[in-house]
Amino acid sequence: MSKVKDILSKSQATKQARSGKDMGKKGKNFSKISNSVAAEYGSKESGDRVAGAIFQKLRRRGKL
Repeated sequence: MSKVKDILSKSQATKQARSGKDMGKKGKNFSKISNSVAAEYGSKESGDRVAGAIFQKLRRRGKL
């Protein structure tokens, strides 16, 4: 389990991601996740939501 101070807050993660920092570690492939879910459900927005949920799950675990 990660320590609380190791976990990014939502606002910190959002600021870093919008500034262009590569937030995912090697092998996470958020664009691949987003595209595959978009193909499955038929919309890009659903793919982005799933990839975002995975991102937040990793953020809460302190793995970003």
